[in-house]
Amino acid sequence: MLKSCGVPLPRGGGAATLLRVSVLISRSLLVIPTPSRPLRRLVPKWVLILGLAASGMALAATATGPVQYRWHDAHGVLQFSDTLSANAIARGYDIVNAQGVVVQHVPSPAERRAEGVAAQAQAKLDAARARQQAADAQLLNAYPTEADLRSALQAQVSNVSQSMRATEINLHSQESSLADMLQRAAEIEHEKKPVPPYLTHDIAQQRQVVEQQRLALQRQQQQRDAAQAAIAPQLARYRQIKQRAQEQADNQMP
Repeated sequence: MLKSCGVPLPRGGGAATLLRVSVLISRSLLVIPTPSRPLRRLVPKWVLILGLAASGMALAATATGPVQYRWHDAHGVLQFSDTLSANAIARGYDIVNAQGVVVQHVPSPAERRAEGVAAQAQAKLDAARARQQAADAQLLNAYPTEADLRSALQAQVSNVSQSMRATEINLHSQESSLADMLQRAAEIEHEKKPVPPYLTHDIAQQRQVVEQQRLALQRQQQQRDAAQAAIAPQLARYRQIKQRAQEQADNQMP
């Protein structure tokens, strides 16, 4: 037995010894002070420091200890070991402390690949969100008010409508030219004469021109209808963006 400040100390080491030392020192400090024996004189500072240090070392020693590794084998059975195996590394494992608490998970190669795929997907979502935010900000900068945006959207519909009228005029002209060619070919056939090759060629080309103009007019009609149908949703979207921007501005005000 050792002695310190008149208190017998046990021999040995480890967490248990440190804990017993801290308890003994703490007991030695439990002296009831009196007017003639103040506590300041009975307890030197170094004794207090020693007691606190011993208590801290004891707690630290009991909180640490050997670690184990756990993992699920190919049959799903939970395995424990104090050494790593190739199966654990291949399937991923947990590091467990002496209290049975998982302190770290080491993923398997398959888990790391899955994490990489998930990270890429999240990066794409973040990029899309950033692009949308940039587009929203650009929309607010380009059109300060809803009336400005409405006017611009209606102008798009008007522009497509004007293009349609021009296409309709051109289509009517091309159809008239085709009708003239067909009339000429019919007159020649009525006279029991063969239709000249150049006229047959011109008729074929004119048919293609007319068909192209009809397709162009159809596409323009679809564009006009889509532009007209998009006005209401875009205005609703604008109101949402405008309201969110206003709320953010209000929150930033002191």
